[in-house]
Amino acid sequence: MSTDAAIPALETGQLYSFANWPNEDIPRVSVGVYTVWLGEQLVYVGYSGRNLRPHEIKAAKKPKGLVTRLKSHRSGLRNDDQFCLYICDRFIIPGLDTETQRKLASGELLLDGLTRKFIREKLSYRFITTEGSEAARRIEGQVRGGILSAGKPLLNPA
Repeated sequence: MSTDAAIPALETGQLYSFANWPNEDIPRVSVGVYTVWLGEQLVYVGYSGRNLRPHEIKAAKKPKGLVTRLKSHRSGLRNDDQFCLYICDRFIIPGLDTETQRKLASGELLLDGLTRKFIREKLSYRFITTEGSEAARRIEGQVRGGILSAGKPLLNPA
């Protein structure tokens, strides 16, 4: 199947919950595109493996690409993950009540923890692998532009 033929799988393919980890279906080393979903709503699209070359994929000793990116998103850590920042800004902060704000101010709670909980409890993802980063980047752009019937992603539309 060509990469372009795989695009519909980003909307209708196997759906995986961030709660269930590790995911043995994700190749240990791969370049690819993923979509993140809140129920039926397309929330985000991204790609990973930008610097992976075909010979590196075969020779890699450590996990790289899609699996490490999705694991990073699952962590909820906002310091090095734009997706986690978006989730916190758009879903966590607007819903904070006075008591939760007090707990955040005192250090009893952390925004990273609330973000992680939301991601693991509410979000799911789909993915496809691609032959290289050029194809992945192109597909990500198409999804950001609204090629899927779900429309443009909420958090990073083109």
